Amino acid sequence: MKILITLMFALPAVVTAQQQFILRQNDVAVFGGMGIALVSAPDMVEYINATSISSQRVDDFGTAINFFGGIEFPIAEGWGVKVEHSYLFKSYNFMGTNGAVYDLLYEVHAPSVMLQRVYTGKGYFIKAGAGGGYHFGSVTQKTSTFGIETHYTASGIGIKGEIVGQTAFDENFFGYIGGEFGWEFLGKVQDGKGVLLSNSLRRQDASLNYFFAGLRFGAVYYF
Repeated sequence: MKILITLMFALPAVVTAQQQFILRQNDVAVFGGMGIALVSAPDMVEYINATSISSQRVDDFGTAINFFGGIEFPIAEGWGVKVEHSYLFKSYNFMGTNGAVYDLLYEVHAPSVMLQRVYTGKGYFIKAGAGGGYHFGSVTQKTSTFGIETHYTASGIGIKGEIVGQTAFDENFFGYIGGEFGWEFLGKVQDGKGVLLSNSLRRQDASLNYFFAGLRFGAVYYF
Protein backbone atom coordinates (compact mmCIF):
# COMPACT_ATOMS: atom_id res chain seq x y z
CA MET A 1 0.00 0.00 0.00
CA LYS A 2 2.85 2.40 0.88
CA ILE A 3 4.47 1.68 -2.49
CA LEU A 4 1.16 2.36 -4.30
CA ILE A 5 0.66 5.65 -2.45
CA THR A 6 4.24 6.69 -3.25
CA LEU A 7 3.72 5.91 -6.94
CA MET A 8 0.47 7.88 -6.96
CA PHE A 9 2.25 10.96 -5.64
CA ALA A 10 5.31 10.46 -7.89
CA LEU A 11 3.38 9.90 -11.12
CA PRO A 12 2.22 13.53 -11.58
CA ALA A 13 5.81 14.71 -11.20
CA VAL A 14 7.00 12.22 -13.84
CA VAL A 15 4.22 13.24 -16.25
CA THR A 16 4.99 16.92 -15.67
CA ALA A 17 8.70 16.32 -16.39
CA GLN A 18 7.82 14.46 -19.57
CA GLN A 19 5.54 17.29 -20.67
CA GLN A 20 8.27 19.83 -20.02
CA PHE A 21 10.64 17.70 -22.05
CA ILE A 22 8.16 17.29 -24.93
CA LEU A 23 7.12 20.94 -25.00
CA ARG A 24 10.57 22.42 -24.47
CA GLN A 25 10.95 26.06 -25.51
CA ASN A 26 13.50 27.18 -28.08
CA ASP A 27 16.08 28.67 -25.72
CA VAL A 28 19.69 29.78 -26.07
CA ALA A 29 21.85 26.91 -27.33
CA VAL A 30 25.39 26.11 -28.42
CA PHE A 31 26.06 23.73 -31.29
CA GLY A 32 28.89 22.18 -33.27
CA GLY A 33 29.82 19.38 -35.63
CA MET A 34 31.22 18.58 -39.05
CA GLY A 35 29.90 18.15 -42.56
CA ILE A 36 30.65 17.19 -46.11
CA ALA A 37 29.90 19.37 -49.12
CA LEU A 38 29.97 19.22 -52.90
CA VAL A 39 31.85 22.29 -54.08
CA SER A 40 32.03 23.81 -57.56
CA ALA A 41 34.96 26.25 -57.73
CA PRO A 42 35.27 26.76 -61.51
CA ASP A 43 38.30 29.06 -61.49
CA MET A 44 40.29 26.75 -59.20
CA VAL A 45 39.34 23.74 -61.33
CA GLU A 46 40.33 25.63 -64.48
CA TYR A 47 43.69 26.53 -62.96
CA ILE A 48 44.41 22.94 -61.89
CA ASN A 49 43.39 21.48 -65.25
CA ALA A 50 45.52 24.00 -67.13
CA THR A 51 48.51 23.27 -64.86
CA SER A 52 48.25 19.47 -64.61
CA ILE A 53 48.92 16.76 -67.17
CA SER A 54 45.84 15.61 -69.08
CA SER A 55 45.52 12.29 -67.21
CA GLN A 56 45.04 14.13 -63.89
CA ARG A 57 42.30 16.56 -64.80
CA VAL A 58 39.78 17.12 -61.97
CA ASP A 59 35.97 17.29 -62.11
CA ASP A 60 33.93 20.48 -61.82
CA PHE A 61 32.49 19.32 -58.48
CA GLY A 62 34.70 18.13 -55.63
CA THR A 63 34.10 16.95 -52.08
CA ALA A 64 35.16 19.22 -49.23
CA ILE A 65 35.08 18.87 -45.44
CA ASN A 66 33.84 21.55 -43.07
CA PHE A 67 33.71 22.01 -39.30
CA PHE A 68 31.29 24.39 -37.63
CA GLY A 69 30.12 25.74 -34.29
CA GLY A 70 28.21 28.63 -32.81
CA ILE A 71 25.30 29.85 -30.73
CA GLU A 72 21.53 30.12 -31.33
CA PHE A 73 19.04 32.30 -29.48
CA PRO A 74 15.35 33.17 -29.90
CA ILE A 75 14.30 36.69 -30.85
CA ALA A 76 10.49 36.32 -31.16
CA GLU A 77 7.75 33.71 -31.27
CA GLY A 78 8.88 31.18 -33.86
CA TRP A 79 11.99 33.11 -34.85
CA GLY A 80 15.65 32.88 -33.91
CA VAL A 81 19.14 34.05 -34.81
CA LYS A 82 22.22 31.89 -35.23
CA VAL A 83 25.80 33.14 -35.11
CA GLU A 84 28.28 30.57 -36.38
CA HIS A 85 31.79 30.04 -37.65
CA SER A 86 32.56 27.35 -40.21
CA TYR A 87 35.86 26.17 -41.66
CA LEU A 88 35.90 24.46 -45.07
CA PHE A 89 38.91 22.97 -46.80
CA LYS A 90 39.69 21.08 -50.01
CA SER A 91 43.02 19.68 -51.22
CA TYR A 92 44.41 18.45 -54.55
CA ASN A 93 47.57 16.59 -55.53
CA PHE A 94 48.61 16.45 -59.19
CA MET A 95 51.50 16.28 -61.62
CA GLY A 96 52.13 19.50 -63.51
CA THR A 97 53.00 19.85 -67.18
CA ASN A 98 56.44 21.09 -66.08
CA GLY A 99 57.16 17.78 -64.31
CA ALA A 100 56.61 19.13 -60.79
CA VAL A 101 54.30 17.52 -58.23
CA TYR A 102 51.78 20.03 -56.87
CA ASP A 103 49.94 20.03 -53.54
CA LEU A 104 47.18 22.63 -53.52
CA LEU A 105 44.96 23.38 -50.54
CA TYR A 106 42.24 25.99 -50.28
CA GLU A 107 40.58 26.94 -46.99
CA VAL A 108 37.70 29.26 -46.12
CA HIS A 109 36.80 30.69 -42.72
CA ALA A 110 33.15 31.76 -42.80
CA PRO A 111 31.69 33.67 -39.82
CA SER A 112 27.98 34.15 -40.53
CA VAL A 113 24.75 35.44 -39.03
CA MET A 114 21.57 33.52 -39.92
CA LEU A 115 17.91 34.41 -39.42
CA GLN A 116 15.88 31.28 -38.61
CA ARG A 117 12.21 30.32 -38.75
CA VAL A 118 11.63 27.81 -35.94
CA TYR A 119 9.07 24.99 -35.99
CA THR A 120 8.69 23.11 -32.70
CA GLY A 121 7.26 19.66 -32.05
CA LYS A 122 7.35 16.79 -29.58
CA GLY A 123 11.03 16.46 -28.79
CA TYR A 124 12.37 18.21 -31.88
CA PHE A 125 12.97 21.52 -33.64
CA ILE A 126 13.03 22.20 -37.36
CA LYS A 127 14.74 25.42 -38.36
CA ALA A 128 14.91 26.99 -41.81
CA GLY A 129 17.21 29.93 -42.24
CA ALA A 130 19.27 32.17 -44.49
CA GLY A 131 22.08 34.66 -44.01
CA GLY A 132 25.76 35.24 -44.61
CA GLY A 133 28.79 37.25 -43.68
CA TYR A 134 32.21 38.49 -44.72
CA HIS A 135 34.46 35.49 -45.27
CA PHE A 136 38.18 34.83 -45.58
CA GLY A 137 39.89 32.35 -47.89
CA SER A 138 43.42 31.19 -48.59
CA VAL A 139 45.19 29.00 -51.12
CA THR A 140 48.49 27.27 -50.35
CA GLN A 141 50.39 25.77 -53.28
CA LYS A 142 53.47 23.59 -52.84
CA THR A 143 55.63 22.20 -55.61
CA SER A 144 57.37 19.29 -53.94
CA THR A 145 59.81 18.79 -56.80
CA PHE A 146 61.17 22.34 -56.63
CA GLY A 147 60.53 22.96 -52.91
CA ILE A 148 58.48 26.12 -53.52
CA GLU A 149 55.50 27.08 -51.35
CA THR A 150 53.28 30.08 -52.09
CA HIS A 151 50.42 31.39 -49.97
CA TYR A 152 47.52 33.35 -51.48
CA THR A 153 44.52 35.03 -49.84
CA ALA A 154 41.11 36.37 -50.81
CA SER A 155 38.06 37.70 -48.97
CA GLY A 156 34.49 38.68 -49.72
CA ILE A 157 30.81 38.07 -49.14
CA GLY A 158 29.29 34.62 -48.64
CA ILE A 159 25.58 33.77 -48.48
CA LYS A 160 23.69 30.57 -47.78
CA GLY A 161 20.38 28.91 -46.94
CA GLU A 162 19.77 25.86 -44.80
CA ILE A 163 17.24 23.60 -43.14
CA VAL A 164 18.13 21.89 -39.88
CA GLY A 165 16.46 19.18 -37.82
CA GLN A 166 17.22 18.85 -34.09
CA THR A 167 16.04 15.70 -32.31
CA ALA A 168 16.00 15.36 -28.52
CA PHE A 169 18.29 12.92 -26.73
CA ASP A 170 17.27 14.35 -23.36
CA GLU A 171 15.78 17.60 -22.04
CA ASN A 172 18.79 19.72 -23.02
CA PHE A 173 20.85 17.67 -25.45
CA PHE A 174 19.76 17.38 -29.09
CA GLY A 175 21.18 15.78 -32.21
CA TYR A 176 21.73 17.98 -35.26
CA ILE A 177 21.37 17.15 -38.97
CA GLY A 178 21.14 19.81 -41.63
CA GLY A 179 21.28 20.51 -45.33
CA GLU A 180 22.78 23.71 -46.72
CA PHE A 181 23.65 25.45 -49.97
CA GLY A 182 25.29 28.74 -50.79
CA TRP A 183 27.73 30.85 -52.73
CA GLU A 184 31.07 32.40 -51.85
CA PHE A 185 32.22 35.54 -53.69
CA LEU A 186 35.79 35.86 -52.44
CA GLY A 187 37.37 37.20 -55.61
CA LYS A 188 40.87 36.77 -57.03
CA VAL A 189 43.54 35.18 -54.83
CA GLN A 190 46.88 36.93 -54.47
CA ASP A 191 50.08 36.54 -52.50
CA GLY A 192 51.61 39.03 -50.07
CA LYS A 193 53.15 41.01 -52.95
CA GLY A 194 49.87 41.31 -54.82
CA VAL A 195 50.76 38.68 -57.43
CA LEU A 196 47.69 36.78 -58.62
CA LEU A 197 47.45 33.00 -58.91
CA SER A 198 47.35 32.56 -62.68
CA ASN A 199 47.97 29.89 -65.28
CA SER A 200 50.23 31.17 -68.04
CA LEU A 201 48.83 28.72 -70.60
CA ARG A 202 45.37 30.32 -70.66
CA ARG A 203 46.33 33.67 -69.13
CA GLN A 204 43.51 33.40 -66.62
CA ASP A 205 43.58 34.53 -62.98
CA ALA A 206 42.07 32.17 -60.41
CA SER A 207 39.40 33.28 -57.96
CA LEU A 208 38.01 31.58 -54.88
CA ASN A 209 34.39 31.99 -55.94
CA TYR A 210 32.35 28.81 -55.57
CA PHE A 211 28.96 27.20 -55.05
CA PHE A 212 28.45 24.53 -52.39
CA ALA A 213 25.75 22.16 -51.16
CA GLY A 214 26.05 19.56 -48.45
CA LEU A 215 25.05 17.87 -45.21
CA ARG A 216 26.13 18.66 -41.65
CA PHE A 217 25.96 16.52 -38.51
CA GLY A 218 26.51 17.47 -34.90
CA ALA A 219 24.96 18.17 -31.52
CA VAL A 220 23.09 21.01 -29.79
CA TYR A 221 22.89 21.84 -26.09
CA TYR A 222 20.03 24.06 -24.80
CA PHE A 223 20.44 26.07 -21.59
